[in-house]
Amino acid sequence: MKRGGYSRATVMSSWIVLLALGALCQISLKYAGLDTGPFDFSPRAFAVAAASPWLWLAVGCYLGEFVAWMVILRHSSLSSAFPTGAIVLIMLMFASRWLFDEPVGWPKLIGSAMIVAGVLLLGPDHPAATPSATGQREDNGAIAYAADSAEIPRKDLS
Repeated sequence: MKRGGYSRATVMSSWIVLLALGALCQISLKYAGLDTGPFDFSPRAFAVAAASPWLWLAVGCYLGEFVAWMVILRHSSLSSAFPTGAIVLIMLMFASRWLFDEPVGWPKLIGSAMIVAGVLLLGPDHPAATPSATGQREDNGAIAYAADSAEIPRKDLS
């Protein structure tokens, strides 16, 4: 089924890419910080940071996340999509345990369960709340987005 110009598989793939790149980005930034050492805002510190391949990997991940996020938002409402991105925090918790030997205790596990429960409680988008390919809500065209300024009455300010 296609909605907003994208198939369901494309949107699901975008979520997987967004979560994977979000986690990889934060891991790369951690490695970049470990490579560069203390940062003192001097020109030398900026040069050392800019020379880290981990930093550039993180920048590339941010760009990839941006593209995936645009596909997701084309299909979903912001109020539903944004909280779902918190799943990356759970992924990072387990990745930091595995890669950096950081502790994971009961408070973090309970917090993770609360994040998942919150995302599940939000539920999926209602079809009338998501934008269609034409840029209008799927509620029989009763509400148009601000991009269609021809239908928005303008107040004369003179």
